[in-house]
Amino acid sequence: MKIDKKLQSLPLTKSNPKTIESLFGQSDITPMWVADMDFAIAESIQNALTERIADSGFAYEYKPESFFKVQKDWYQKQYRLDLKNEHIVFSPTITTTIAVIIENFTNEIDGIIIQPPVFMEFRDVIRKTKRKIVKNALKLVDDHYEIDFSDLEEKVSSENNKILILCNPHNPVGRVWTKKELEKIVSICKRNDVILISDEIHKDIVLFDNKFTSVLSFAEEWNKMVVCTSEAKTFNIPGISDAMAIIPSESIHNSVKDIFGKYNLGRTNALTRVALETAYKEGEIWLKDLIKTIEENVNIVDQELRKNNSKIKLVKPEGTYQVWLDFRDVFTDTKEMFNYITKNSGIGMNAGHWFGREGALFMRMNIATSPEKVKKAILSIIKVENQ
Repeated sequence: MKIDKKLQSLPLTKSNPKTIESLFGQSDITPMWVADMDFAIAESIQNALTERIADSGFAYEYKPESFFKVQKDWYQKQYRLDLKNEHIVFSPTITTTIAVIIENFTNEIDGIIIQPPVFMEFRDVIRKTKRKIVKNALKLVDDHYEIDFSDLEEKVSSENNKILILCNPHNPVGRVWTKKELEKIVSICKRNDVILISDEIHKDIVLFDNKFTSVLSFAEEWNKMVVCTSEAKTFNIPGISDAMAIIPSESIHNSVKDIFGKYNLGRTNALTRVALETAYKEGEIWLKDLIKTIEENVNIVDQELRKNNSKIKLVKPEGTYQVWLDFRDVFTDTKEMFNYITKNSGIGMNAGHWFGREGALFMRMNIATSPEKVKKAILSIIKVENQ
């Protein structure tokens, strides 16, 4: 994969000096924390954007039939799903959609179930909507995360817990939930009349022959589900991409659509439309190359940890372009771990406890970069392990 050298001159969140200083206590770090890539976007997308900008002005647009056709073709080929246009609502962000669902279908006394350690914005949006966070913590069994289904049954059965937020593939632990696991989750939600929200933004980045299954595969059995997704992660366009919600339930769909209409959300952006249509039509080869590079980088981390007899353990990801590193055999205090590793290695990673206390003594490292940079980073971390 080609590294985008121009990124170094852009005002990016991951390298914002003020942000880095506030999070890491120092400015001289290599940022490997925010979930975007160092890779140049697909040449076909670059060319399409350049052509669109050079071609004409930017009057109001709509999404033409060509957009929906390539999108439907992508979903059929990649996930074996018959995507229905009438189920789609376009949204500024995934958390925008989650907030609207929570506010439309729950009250302030109600609980929203999450599965930590998990993407921190789930917790944030629940707090901002003044709902109760209910934890169905994942279990780490032999370096492999599993869902605690006994606990999930108990939490979902409570009449005040109205929504389950699933992350698939899971951020940060990298699990790609199996069809059997998803079938069980959907069944539990159906029995207890609980709305299932599935964040599937990493759906295309599935590694080492694992298979992604969308909860949409079970929509005929239980349609009270909302799939929140975007191609921002897949094609490294979070700066111009938007999100969408796929909602099979007519009543939930109309409710969300009404709110979006009220606040004039989800309008077509010309550059986003061009980037996405091109990505769906011509992005598969670039994506395959990306996955190959991410797998290579996972193997580099794994091999260097083993070769250097490190006490740090890799929870090998099945999907996403993050690795989840286990420091429990090295440290006993999570803040000490974070400060020590950051200061001495110069690598800026996410502290595991940012994803919930269940992530204490873990760290998340973004490996969507060159193999050389990944190797240098993990060796820097290993070097300071025993200092």
